[in-house]
Amino acid sequence: MANSDLKNTINQAAGFAPADFLIKNAKVLNVVTGAIELSDIAINRKTGMIVATYDEGREGIEELDVESKLFAVPGFIDCHVHVESSMVTPQVFDEAVLAHGTTTAFCDPHEISNVLGEKALRYFIESSENTIMDLMIGLSSCVPATGLETSGATLDAKALAQFINHPNVYGVAEFMSISDVLDHDQGALDKLETFKNNHIDGHMPFGVTTGMMNAMKSCGIRNCHENTDLDHAAEKLKRGIQVFIREGTVCKDVKTLAPLINEFQSPFLGFCTDDRNPVDIAAEGHIDHIIRMLIAEGADVASVYRIATWSAANHFGMAGRNPKGWKPRGMIAADNLADIVLLNDLETCDIHSVYKNGALVTPETFASRPKVKPVGQNSMKIDHIQTDDLKRQGSNVGVPVIGLIKDQIVTTYEEATVPTATDGTLLADPENDILHIAVIERHGHNGNIARGFVRGFNITEGAMAVSVGHDSHNIAVVGATHEDMVIAVNRVIDNDGGKVVVKNGEILGEISLPVAGLMSDKTDLAETAKDQMALLDAVAQLGSDWEDPLMLLGFLPLCVIPDAKITDFGITRFNPAEGIMKPILIDDQRKKPSI
Repeated sequence: MANSDLKNTINQAAGFAPADFLIKNAKVLNVVTGAIELSDIAINRKTGMIVATYDEGREGIEELDVESKLFAVPGFIDCHVHVESSMVTPQVFDEAVLAHGTTTAFCDPHEISNVLGEKALRYFIESSENTIMDLMIGLSSCVPATGLETSGATLDAKALAQFINHPNVYGVAEFMSISDVLDHDQGALDKLETFKNNHIDGHMPFGVTTGMMNAMKSCGIRNCHENTDLDHAAEKLKRGIQVFIREGTVCKDVKTLAPLINEFQSPFLGFCTDDRNPVDIAAEGHIDHIIRMLIAEGADVASVYRIATWSAANHFGMAGRNPKGWKPRGMIAADNLADIVLLNDLETCDIHSVYKNGALVTPETFASRPKVKPVGQNSMKIDHIQTDDLKRQGSNVGVPVIGLIKDQIVTTYEEATVPTATDGTLLADPENDILHIAVIERHGHNGNIARGFVRGFNITEGAMAVSVGHDSHNIAVVGATHEDMVIAVNRVIDNDGGKVVVKNGEILGEISLPVAGLMSDKTDLAETAKDQMALLDAVAQLGSDWEDPLMLLGFLPLCVIPDAKITDFGITRFNPAEGIMKPILIDDQRKKPSI
């Protein structure tokens, strides 16, 4: 800060000069003390910082008197989000969630990185330079996520290191390779060593032992968003691992983890959305939705707001001055960024208005941003498939089946007897809720197609296909007949990525996702949400009672989450003999070794 700017800040802070902007008579929630007190908030517009609170008799060049009607809280922070799951580009995401009070988000572009590699990171970093919110980028640590799938790209420690000094890069995103760490895999060790002085996000789902928690923590991994069990989350807290409470579209952990929240533990918690579709963002909100839910569950109000703000900022090194030059945030106090959410009501988190860097957020706020051109078009590098490509023969007894669990991406491993056709082809059994599932490699590397069965979608007919297949994002398709599955897959290919619903040979609904097969190129989240709602109406015609079965389908290739999954290599599950977080290939269907 130049001397002239520093003098100006001192004068405004001391009251020697009028504040550039003064919010008067706000009911300020103090996330340090938990108290709610009337206060003016003095803001230096040039720096975007708060310069004074709890002083009387101040003046502002511009003043907003809220007449003791509105509450003031710090801007909300999303501790872990994959923007791609919102199905819109980063700048569209920016406009959508900032209106819900999310002023800072820690983003892992893991999905698009598994398709495009370094090009994806450059795109997200450039986007972060041209958003109104602070979109902080984590370097995707697992590209590919495992050696049991075909990804579109590879990012090693050297490739990631070139981005680490960018001011919008906060560190390394979720380190999912627990088994690689325990096995001393050289690539995993290289990343841990290269980034040992940087922030590293964790990924420790249910099934991780306390010994594994200690091992990951000893490697510098300090948080986890995979918290689906209360006792398991409490074990992480005991070890100093920050626990992020997640409420996404598929994974809904708020009600399970609400008992963790109290005044003592609140500094060691955070909130995240992880994977939240555009319909839920448009209809329910973002971090504000989590706040509403937890308060409705009976959680302490001040603690909830502390977690959404200061606790998150403190964990990521943003609560005070820092080597990266990030501006402090997380409380309404001097020397904090003027990221302020004004609320009509505290308990329902009813947002009146949002201020970012001391400026009111309006639709016009976003008009001046330079537009960042999306990347990843033409990412479907495969030809149409045929019905025979999805057929499989063999014994129909003891057939592996992936079992779904409500509101979770963890699954079970089952075995079942399935019907057979006259030619010996194994068939789905919709009456017993068993469907075909297949994963088709789409990056143009090897042409792998894996086939299996899944139980739990409650679909009686038709098929669904998606090009969003975590984490390598090959095409995943589920259906009652091979014929409808083929139509769905080929339509996804024709649309340059997306989601398609088919019934009796007719396409009931579709959405195109031409940005790396993951995101829409539309410029309004509400418009994408409308398309998604129409798609979900189409899914309902197949009989499913899931909230978003298409998003769930996209998680079934995610073999780093227990238990049974399916990638383009074949069917995987966690090693029951070794009892560690290590998926193994139990049904190898590779056409040839992956490139």
